Amino acid sequence: MGLGIQGAMGIQEGFNPENLYLISLDPVRDGYSAERATDFFQKLLDRVKRLPSVTAAGLTDTLPVAMDGNAGVLFSSGGNETERELEWARRHMVGRDYFETAGIPILAGRGFRKEDEASGAAAVVVSEELVRKFWKGADPLGRQIDISNDEAAGGFGALPGAIDNRVSVLGKGRRAFEVVGVARDVAEDLVASKKHPAIYFPLHPGDYAQPSLRGVTLMVRAVPGVDVISAVRREMSAMDANLTPFNARSMAEQIAQFMCALKAASWTYGLIGVFGLILAAVGLAGVTAYSVAQRGHEIGIRMALGAQQRDVLGLVMREGATLVTIGTIIGLAFAWAGIRALSGIFFSVASVQSSDPVLLVGAPLLLAGLALASCYVPALRAMRVDPAVALRAE
Repeated sequence: MGLGIQGAMGIQEGFNPENLYLISLDPVRDGYSAERATDFFQKLLDRVKRLPSVTAAGLTDTLPVAMDGNAGVLFSSGGNETERELEWARRHMVGRDYFETAGIPILAGRGFRKEDEASGAAAVVVSEELVRKFWKGADPLGRQIDISNDEAAGGFGALPGAIDNRVSVLGKGRRAFEVVGVARDVAEDLVASKKHPAIYFPLHPGDYAQPSLRGVTLMVRAVPGVDVISAVRREMSAMDANLTPFNARSMAEQIAQFMCALKAASWTYGLIGVFGLILAAVGLAGVTAYSVAQRGHEIGIRMALGAQQRDVLGLVMREGATLVTIGTIIGLAFAWAGIRALSGIFFSVASVQSSDPVLLVGAPLLLAGLALASCYVPALRAMRVDPAVALRAE
């Protein structure tokens, strides 16, 4: 598990974290109305984009590698009006420059435009995992998906896979959205789960009045070697010194913060593994030594009848190897079952463990080698048994 986490910690799929900086704001908390917050963010984006050290800037309410996850939304698509199944996807609210700024490629169609951010616009971008899972082999561009305002919380007890036959209920807050683009999948938490289907919605003016717990995050991509956070803070202060930005950090720091828990888990699992290995070796050495002591008379007779020291060594080592082989097979079976059981939660870790030859071959060989080495000391003691002393003791 420890090595699996170490291997999975390098996985950063779907976006470019280099020279990417984040700073969060919640103007509504600081007394702004939705209209004033919308105007503030548009002016802030214009000012930040004019900075010579900035190459791109965009807004989002969610982030890649976000430890607290993202809200979901239920949607239905295709089929007859009374035969549509409800499906689940993660929900992201982003500005029109988000994909360019984050370095997330648009694989088909387009990203958001200015007109998509107007109230009443109904364009969405979906992830390739959503297309793969629900529309495999079909062209997603131009598809209509229906989403109720209540579905973000699984409204009215609805569950994914249920039939969307609640025409009268959904009709009250139901909206049809058009898929205008497909974005590359983003590993939102790097390790803890499989890729999830995702739907990206453009930030509308009303959304600034309902920010997430993280507020609205300004994402800035800068030229290398520039302290762009300080420059952005100055622009914010020039616009309104009473605003309180928070969580200003680089994407590298965001990833490092996430990795702290993983590194601690990796060290913990590693220490547990080393302790277990030492405990197993000491236990096997003790069992073998006890067996040699109990069979001193037998070994003395064998040597009196002509057995050589190498024969005694081979006898003890063969018996130790038998125990090691049985224990290794049973242990591997339980380990494989554990990996399969955890694969739904720690998908990246499980995939690393199930395909890494170092883990599949090296770990059992290390365990077997250490176990056989622990048998060697009692075997040496058995080689030095004096037949006359052993027989006289009996």
